[in-house]
Amino acid sequence: MSLAVHFPGETLPPLEEDEKKNTTFKVGPGLTHILPSTLIVNRAGELNIDQRKHTIWMESNGKRYVASQNDTIIATVLRSTSDSYICAIPSSNSPVSSTSQAVLPHLAFPQATKKTRPMLHQGSVVFARISLANKHIDPELECYDADSGKAEGFGELKGGFVFGVSLGMARRLLGDAKKTRLLRVKQRRAEAERRGEEYQDAGADMSSGKEVLEELGQNLSFELAVGRNGRVWVHSGDPKTTLCVMRCIQQSEFLTGKEQRQLAKEALKALGQ
Repeated sequence: MSLAVHFPGETLPPLEEDEKKNTTFKVGPGLTHILPSTLIVNRAGELNIDQRKHTIWMESNGKRYVASQNDTIIATVLRSTSDSYICAIPSSNSPVSSTSQAVLPHLAFPQATKKTRPMLHQGSVVFARISLANKHIDPELECYDADSGKAEGFGELKGGFVFGVSLGMARRLLGDAKKTRLLRVKQRRAEAERRGEEYQDAGADMSSGKEVLEELGQNLSFELAVGRNGRVWVHSGDPKTTLCVMRCIQQSEFLTGKEQRQLAKEALKALGQ
């Protein structure tokens, strides 16, 4: 299928036979399904189809985060009620305030009881997973891995520094960029074969999108948590290291993989590494 940009209100053409394979596709973000088989775009972006997971969605770089089940996010505790914490989910680094609320039950932590549950306070920052997302109610959060039941990095983020990036940059840091680019390479190759042409791989498509972290991680010691809502938490023993990582991430959004590595090397040199 073509990778042209689609705009809200457009009706997508039917999937081709080799893409159907008698399977049911899961409709992801950016698309509205109207029975029986009509798909209408509700968010501008590029159309992506994952044949292995049978998923179709629109890839875009918006500023407003919309909660989706199983997303990992960074939230801030606003207050506590008798049985849960009310948290704020900020959206990326948008200059316009765009914050939604979510519910984090007191017992939504690994092996938590009324006596052993973590005591969070107003302003506490948590790394959580969205366990329930519905447009009619506030999202519900959990601070443990759904498969293992263990913390696996979820929970309160103590110390460190939290800053904002775009939603697209957050997905790149989480590794989505390479997955998306591999899908695009596969689609372009299929289109070239249908036209009887030979596909030429430019190589840039294979960038992971997070080369800056790979380069910094080889020379610096720091902890990092990335939320799909466009919030990043960085912690290290040295404030200079924390600021270096933050600046490199913020400045690398529109750079290629090679340029990201060069940026990181220059920052490390300035830091004395």
